[in-house]
Amino acid sequence: MNIEERLDRLAVVIGPPPLGGVVPVPWELGPEVLGFQLPADYRAFVDRYGMVSISDELHICTPSAAPSPKIGQPLGFAGFLYYTTDPYGYTAMLAQAYQEGGYDECPYPLFPAEGGLLKWGNNWNSDQFFWLMRGPDPDRWPVAAKFDSMREWDLFEGGFVEFLLAAVTKQHPYHGDIVPGGMKEVDDGRAYRFGGDWSKQLLE
Repeated sequence: MNIEERLDRLAVVIGPPPLGGVVPVPWELGPEVLGFQLPADYRAFVDRYGMVSISDELHICTPSAAPSPKIGQPLGFAGFLYYTTDPYGYTAMLAQAYQEGGYDECPYPLFPAEGGLLKWGNNWNSDQFFWLMRGPDPDRWPVAAKFDSMREWDLFEGGFVEFLLAAVTKQHPYHGDIVPGGMKEVDDGRAYRFGGDWSKQLLE
């Protein structure tokens, strides 16, 4: 199954893209700022849906050139890294745990370490979702999930969209933790809330 087919299957569960579409991200600018390109399935999802919160539970981070409500946060790809690496937040705590040998708390290094974790989302249970940047091909990066309440990690040997699809169709063993409360309509017949795109941010 290719990326578009997976996105079409995802749309059956969460609903069609936002009315009017989204402003696509200029992904060609990403490698200059990030040092790498983000996975193709993630890019395709973002260009179809933008920044969304699935069932008002699972929040997916995306690059945006719109000013952030957080004072001092940079824009675009630099803003994406600022938000997802958060030097004073949860990811910093995980990085410190790994550096101090607390591998039960965090068994992997954090970006920018080679083969580290790069966050792409979280939910209201404080569970965190990452790519494990294992190897040079971003399309082969698995998804690592830190389930905070269970103090447990799970490694999903599939891509971003495959992970989402497994979660929303209840095929993932921890689907009830990834999207707590299950799928529900939250906005205009859709099981997600639109939070903005490259040109605007609606969710904080």
